Amino acid sequence: MNRQIGKISKKIIDILKLGYEKEQPIFIGDANIKHMKEEHPVDFSKYGAEIGDIIRNPTYLARNEKKKSIEFIKEYKIDNEYVLVAVRVSNNNVHFARTMYIMADEKVKKYFEHNYFYKF
Repeated sequence: MNRQIGKISKKIIDILKLGYEKEQPIFIGDANIKHMKEEHPVDFSKYGAEIGDIIRNPTYLARNEKKKSIEFIKEYKIDNEYVLVAVRVSNNNVHFARTMYIMADEKVKKYFEHNYFYKF
């Protein structure tokens, strides 16, 4: 079952220059959750309950042109971890949270070096 967990707000549209005319809802479905649990079980057990908050209150945003996704990244200062939730558009033109994981330190460094992060 799909449920809405956030939205691509006007602010996000403007920051990432998405070209959307209006805000878009973001959903998560059972298949998405299953993927996250199977592919990133430790990360999901630690931050799975935070997916909605990461989307609603990210520290940073990014665009992944290669994977055609919007990335919502939250910095957790206590554990010095950056958690990424990737949102992609389905074939039916619906936005879904597709995956979630703790970013590797090298990836975080690369994002900062190449100015991929947009402060939210």
